[in-house]
Amino acid sequence: MKAVVAYRGGDDTPEALELGATLRRTTGAELVVVAVLPPGSEPGTERVDLEYRQWLDSVADQAHRDAVEALSPGNPDGLEFRRIASSSVADGLVRVAEEAGVDLLVLGSARAATQGSFLAGSVSSRLLHSSPVPILLAPQGYGGDPHATFGSLTCAYAGTDRSREALAAACSLVKRYNGHLRVATFVPRANTMYPPEVGLDAEDMVAAQWAEQAVELHEDALEFCKNHGITDVETVVARGRGWAGALTAIPWSPDDVLVLGSSRLGQLARVFLGSTATKILRHTPVPTLVVPAGTYTWSD
Repeated sequence: MKAVVAYRGGDDTPEALELGATLRRTTGAELVVVAVLPPGSEPGTERVDLEYRQWLDSVADQAHRDAVEALSPGNPDGLEFRRIASSSVADGLVRVAEEAGVDLLVLGSARAATQGSFLAGSVSSRLLHSSPVPILLAPQGYGGDPHATFGSLTCAYAGTDRSREALAAACSLVKRYNGHLRVATFVPRANTMYPPEVGLDAEDMVAAQWAEQAVELHEDALEFCKNHGITDVETVVARGRGWAGALTAIPWSPDDVLVLGSSRLGQLARVFLGSTATKILRHTPVPTLVVPAGTYTWSD
């Protein structure tokens, strides 16, 4: 397995480096830290060109030092670091991701996110609608434990083809490190509109019916996991007021990872985060793995 960690210092939060380290400890993944920077000015006699190139060099050097300190302290040669020139950070990362052998991108949150949550910035927003490989997202404040590894993978499941594809990817990944798999269906209760035209209990009835259907879906999910070699699977119907309530209904541990599938509206073999997944991502307190549409397998 090979993962690209996006980090260029500055506005990029160091949580992506921390999450990359956890991924490597858990799966033995090979890490490549990539700093996408604007193309430098062509060599010339104008002093501003020289200063601009020197500034780009200093940004790349600082990102390299940060990456070595986080992932390979005392051994700069033990970490692959690449500087990519592109006018678009997202395009530069996609270019690297499309290389053979790259399994996923690791990204951090926008700095404006609150502690423990993920907020998509301009780069991650674009990649969440175009990446050709899965994206692993680090919430704000992630990290700090130098021995952390992944525990449970929790796959959001709605019985759709795309959620089955995400579940297949989760089964394959959890087998790589003998982890625990949990299948979760989220049932958010909508707020009651006033004045209620269909009664005060209408939203409760809708949520209860969806919860009953979720239990039936889980029987299919358990059979699906069994066919993919995983028999020890926990299922949970997470009910709560709104998406925030549904997400907090699960007893998350710091080492958990949520797995989401792409929207049916996206292109095949591309990540496309739909409206429901966007709401889930907004309230998820643990790292999230978003799997593109189409069958996905992890390289050795």
